[in-house]
Amino acid sequence: MLRRLTLAAFAAFCLPGLALAAGPKWETDIAPLFKRQCVKCHGPAKQEGKLNLSTPAGVLRGGKDGTAVAPHDLAASLLWKKVSEGEMPPENPLPEKERELLKQWILVGAPGLAEAAKTSKGDATDHWAFRKLSDPHPGPLPRGDGEGSIDAFLNDQLVQHELKMNPPADRYTLLRRLSLDLLGLPPRADEIETFTRDASPDVYERAVDRLLASPRYGERWGKYWLDAGGYADSNGYFNADSDRPLAYRYRDYVIRAMNRDLPLDRFIKEQLAGDELAAWQPGNTATAETIELLDATHYLRNGQDGSGESDGNPDEVRLDRYTALESTMQNTASSLLGLTLQCAKCHDHKFEPITQQDYYRYQAIFYPVFNLEQWVKPNDRFVLAPLPGEKEAWERRGNELAAEITRLQTDLAAWTKQHRPRGAVLFEDDFGATAKLASQWSSTAPGDDVPGGAVPVNIESTVAPGAVIADGALRIIESGAVANRWLCTQQKFDWTPEQKGEAIQVTFDLVDTKLSEGKPAERIGFYIALHDFNDNSSTAGGNILIDGNPSGGTTVHVDYPGEDARAAGEITATSYTVGRNFGVRVTNIGDGKFKLEHVADGVAEEKTLTLAAADLPDGGFGFEYCCGRSFIVDNVRVENFPAETANAQSQLQEFAAQLKSQRAALDKAQKEREVHAKNQPGKISWVSDVSKSPPDVFLLERGSYGARKEKVPANPPAVLCDETNPYAESASGTTTGRRLAFANWLTAPGSRPAALVARVQANRLWQHHFGTGLVATPENLGVAGSPPSHPELLEHLAAELVRGEWSAKRLHRRILTSAAYRQSSQASEASLAKDADGRLVSRYPLRRLDAEAIRDSMLAASGDIDERMYGPYVPTTRDGAGEVIVPENQPGSRRRSIYLYQRRTQVLSMLATFDSPSIVFNSLSRPRSTMPLQSLSQLNSTFALQRAEHLASRLAAEHPGDDSARLSAAFVVTLGRPATESQLVTAKELLQSQKAAYEKEKHDGSLAWRDLCQMLLASNEFLYLE
Repeated sequence: MLRRLTLAAFAAFCLPGLALAAGPKWETDIAPLFKRQCVKCHGPAKQEGKLNLSTPAGVLRGGKDGTAVAPHDLAASLLWKKVSEGEMPPENPLPEKERELLKQWILVGAPGLAEAAKTSKGDATDHWAFRKLSDPHPGPLPRGDGEGSIDAFLNDQLVQHELKMNPPADRYTLLRRLSLDLLGLPPRADEIETFTRDASPDVYERAVDRLLASPRYGERWGKYWLDAGGYADSNGYFNADSDRPLAYRYRDYVIRAMNRDLPLDRFIKEQLAGDELAAWQPGNTATAETIELLDATHYLRNGQDGSGESDGNPDEVRLDRYTALESTMQNTASSLLGLTLQCAKCHDHKFEPITQQDYYRYQAIFYPVFNLEQWVKPNDRFVLAPLPGEKEAWERRGNELAAEITRLQTDLAAWTKQHRPRGAVLFEDDFGATAKLASQWSSTAPGDDVPGGAVPVNIESTVAPGAVIADGALRIIESGAVANRWLCTQQKFDWTPEQKGEAIQVTFDLVDTKLSEGKPAERIGFYIALHDFNDNSSTAGGNILIDGNPSGGTTVHVDYPGEDARAAGEITATSYTVGRNFGVRVTNIGDGKFKLEHVADGVAEEKTLTLAAADLPDGGFGFEYCCGRSFIVDNVRVENFPAETANAQSQLQEFAAQLKSQRAALDKAQKEREVHAKNQPGKISWVSDVSKSPPDVFLLERGSYGARKEKVPANPPAVLCDETNPYAESASGTTTGRRLAFANWLTAPGSRPAALVARVQANRLWQHHFGTGLVATPENLGVAGSPPSHPELLEHLAAELVRGEWSAKRLHRRILTSAAYRQSSQASEASLAKDADGRLVSRYPLRRLDAEAIRDSMLAASGDIDERMYGPYVPTTRDGAGEVIVPENQPGSRRRSIYLYQRRTQVLSMLATFDSPSIVFNSLSRPRSTMPLQSLSQLNSTFALQRAEHLASRLAAEHPGDDSARLSAAFVVTLGRPATESQLVTAKELLQSQKAAYEKEKHDGSLAWRDLCQMLLASNEFLYLE
């Protein structure tokens, strides 16, 4: 026994590592135990007795009653006392096994606790960004600069580094800085003259107020919000990147909200839960305020969403849906909370006090909108919310257009019937009142004994698949099953005319693309050379399907259906629209070859396909039944045309020319109806909960979409929760109430989440005024983000924002009227040595304009800018060289950049050159690169050359015959200031040398002015904000 005790003592005292290896540890045993059993009452969200057991620092610190865990000392460990006496947890005492685990851990010295406290994130609520707002007061300013507080906070650090701010910039620089900063546009010449001549002491402050009141302000600062919120006019998803035609309404909502200075807390609420705030029911008319609230909800649709292009594979479908949901989560977390929430998808966040539970609870807030089990594809996420009278007016105009189109179609059909060249009729059916369908048509091909499809067409029946004559036309009634069958003529035809130039043609009138109670057919399919359904005859070829497309792009398939079916290619881009006559013509072109042409309204189109005689065995003509494609046709005619004589060719050309003239009015009316049908009044791309019943949301093991674990309730991140600001859901008549509860929690006065939101927004305002935020990582104000360069100043600005009722314009004014903002950008030796990156704000930061401001400023300087606001985007396109451009002759090409097509995979090349981002998720900051391509773009691009030409023309028109005034104006218009004497001398020398060069080459000497303007538009002073 003595020997055994000695060995045990030796093991415990001389080999502590060996003893610890077998005992419980903090990370693997105790932390998970506390997480399971204790953090509900003693975690970041709730801390009874001021005891936080969610972090090692909280455990070491203990609570208000004293030490929670005293290593090696059970009696001094209050936590053990409560657990051993059955008081904790209050509902159910710890099981014996877990009590023993905790006891042993304390007895052996609480291994791992102290080490974890040293390396952990500490107590989550202690991080500066997660605290409630304070309102620090700065020290006094040495210069007595009036406005004060911002400069005083900055001055504290400047004094420590033996630095001081620069003196104010000159008035020309200040006005250009203000105008580009607030509007993204340079000041006009008259504004410059007024500002620089005004001697009143408040001239600068009045300029600030004037610019803040400009409608251009919302376009400039709205773009920052749109980037942060992940806005785009397309869905993303690899190369598909399909269109979001109604997204522009959200863009316009943001611009309007910015211009009227909608309080930021209300602005955020509307975007998170505008539909719930409106309390509007679909189907009702709406007010202007309701429409605005519904438009706002598109914020939650900004994330990329490829679910409309999913290939049908269940795993891919689920992946695409989760990706859309997670994009929304990432956008909201980074743009509103300044947190990298996505890092907790697979496990607890490695740096932030955010658990995996937090991630999926946060997901549950938005899940009712993106319910994976009741998914709504992107193009279907719209609602109609017309204003009173709009729907009735829209329907009236639609009826007027329909009546006009019917009249024009009737007139055109009568004219075509009378004037089009005719061949020898081989077959004709006008489906008149006395016609018997069964006398000329069949469900089998001529000579075939097997009907098309497992369920053949029911002749003279309305039972699908059926064929019946009604109202003097043939109704093709499909069942919706994915199966091929046909209605075929009993008569067969020779589809290989004998003589070269001889042709056989089949045509029919398309009366409607749907039945009265059905949806439009996706295809209008018809066959020639039908001979064999089940492909078991010895005859090759035939069964040639022409797959007519109402959207355009009709294709031809040979020997279809069958194992040897093949696609022959596209035959026409013509859309199969109602009221037209369609068909095909087969012409003998010699050498055993035959030309297949598409015929529209009796005219053969240019595109052709070549077929061999073997492809065209004798057979019938028929209509395809497949996939729910019901439609109505009339006047089926098969004709033979002899080899064309010169006279016949002339008649055909004359008919085609006259037909185009006759169709003009109908084409115009149909195009107007197409546009009218798309522009339903009050059509809004929005979000709302799929139902008011809360869906089940599950934690996913390691983030795997197929590995569901326990269900989780909706809740914001626990680190920002406390008892004074509960997350309280209240379901409405149509929604779960989760988003509105989140919005209220997020912006609750005096709360920690509202404090964080205020810091995020104040930091972003500073960032866009000074180039870098007080926190250099605007997307991450968490533990892993950059610490603030001036913590007290950021706290002060956030408090000012809240104190000013969340008015962004009020905070703008405070920043813009500070000495820090008005100082010059000139760098002294001391400033460069001690404040090289400008973080101490010892000078105004010289920085390049962003891409949109460069393009818009070039348009403004040249006099080309189109200042129309709002509405659908201006399309972009790729030119022959692969550059993304806006063609100059395209309507709207000179509008501001915010109105251009914001396609994720197709950023305008000029903007991309100057670092405009491709919005994959969202963009809260941009790089500012300097590379040769930027200068080359300013010198060689068509856009830059045209702006220079137009600026030269503008100057010539405004100062005719006065080269001196023209030259002076060139500098004012582009650089916002008069030229210096040396610059005037250099500019005159450039003009003279360029004129001489052009005259030598017999070019117009006025091109020299274009070159001068181009140099100014490409200069650093034009491209940079001083």
